[in-house]
Amino acid sequence: MELIYAGFDGLDVTFKGSIPLSAVDVLEAGKEVAQELKERQYVEIGDFKGHVGPTGLRDGGYSYIVDTGDLGFTWFISKSQRKENWGLRVSCKSATLAAFGFEQTVARMYGELEAIGATVLEESIGRVDFAMDWRVSGDFRIDPDRFSMHGTTTLGQSGDEWNQAWRGQRCTGFTIGKMPGRQICIYDKRLEVVKTQKAHWWSIWGIDRDELDRAEDQIWRLEIRAGKKHLKEHWGISRWADLRKALGDIFEDALVQVRYKSRPWEDNENVSRIEDDEFWLAAKDCITRDLSDWSSNATPGVIKQVMEDQQRQTITAQLVGLSANLAVLSGMDEDEISADLPSQIATLITQHVRGPKAKDFKRKMRKVTRRYEIIDSDGVVRGGRSDTRYGQCPDKVPEVVSGSPAGA
Repeated sequence: MELIYAGFDGLDVTFKGSIPLSAVDVLEAGKEVAQELKERQYVEIGDFKGHVGPTGLRDGGYSYIVDTGDLGFTWFISKSQRKENWGLRVSCKSATLAAFGFEQTVARMYGELEAIGATVLEESIGRVDFAMDWRVSGDFRIDPDRFSMHGTTTLGQSGDEWNQAWRGQRCTGFTIGKMPGRQICIYDKRLEVVKTQKAHWWSIWGIDRDELDRAEDQIWRLEIRAGKKHLKEHWGISRWADLRKALGDIFEDALVQVRYKSRPWEDNENVSRIEDDEFWLAAKDCITRDLSDWSSNATPGVIKQVMEDQQRQTITAQLVGLSANLAVLSGMDEDEISADLPSQIATLITQHVRGPKAKDFKRKMRKVTRRYEIIDSDGVVRGGRSDTRYGQCPDKVPEVVSGSPAGA
C-alpha cells in the first residue's frame, strides 16, 4: 500500500459583500448574450477573466455563475449592491487545489475578488474536503461489513446514512454520512478517473497508466468531507482562522468516529477490541501531519497541458468518426476510401479556411478561444482583447464583453 497523493479536494466559501455596479453591467451583458446563443460567454472586468453562464442560481439569489477556468473557480455572484448580503460564493475545483495547494488556492481566490473589485466584509466556510489516494494491490477489496462507529456501535446502529456502489461482485465505493454534515467516502479512484476522462490525475500521481495496469494494481481514494452544518455545529468554524486551527482535528476525528476494522465480527463480539485495518491506520497517520504541506507531483502548467492534450485527442477521435460517417453516406467502397476520402476532407476544410467562407471560419475559431481555457501556462490570454489572431467577430458575438471594476 503506497500513498500517492494527499491534499484538499474541495473548498466552498460564501462572502458577505458585493461587486460594483460597473461589474454587474458587464456580467449582465455577458449573460444576455449567453442566453441568446445558449452558451457561456467570455467576459473581462479589469484583470478578472471568466465565462458567464446563461442562468444564475436561485438558491441564495445569485444572478450570475462565472467559471474562471479549469485551474480557477466557479463563482456565484449576486447583482445586489447591499454589502450586508452574502452576495458572493465560490466553489474551488479539485484540479485547482491539487495544482496550487490550500494556501495558494485561497490567495488566488482573494486575487480574483480583488480583480473584480469586490467589497468583502467577512467569510463563511461552507465546505472543506481532504482526499488521500492509495496505490494498492489488485486483490484489494473494500468490505462494507467491516465499518463501525466509535466504541461498540456498529454502522447500522449509528443513524448515519450509508450507501454502497457495486460493479458485479465487487464493491467499488462506500459513502457514510450526508452533507451538509460529514461524509466519509471510499471508492475506486482509477475507475472514476477512466470513466470521467480526468487524465490529468495520472500526472498528479506521477504514475503511468500502462505501468499500473501491467502491475494489475488499483488506486483507491479515501475522502473526508466536512459540510457547513458539521463545521459550525460540531467545531464552531465559520472563519479562516477557525478553520486553520482545527483543520487536522476535523479530519482526524472523522477517522476515529468511523473505523474500518481488520476483519468482520460476530453479532455479540465487542467491536472496539478488533484492530483497525492497516488501510485505516495509514490514513490516520497521514492526517496527523500538517495538511497544508501536501502538494501534488505535477505543476499547474503540466496539469493544464494534459487537459489540453486530452481535449485534442477527443476532437481528433470525433473527426475520425465523422469521416467514417461521411464515407458511408457517400457510398464509398474500400478503394475509394483510401484514394479519395482524405482529399475530399482536405478540400472541404480548405473551402472554409480560404476564400469567401474564411471570415466565418475565423469567427468560429474566435468563439472557440473563449470556450476553452482562458490563460495558457505561459500566461497568454486567449479570447481576450489581446488575442486578435482570428480577427474581429460580428456583432452577434461581441468581441469581448468587458469593463473595469471601477467603471473607468
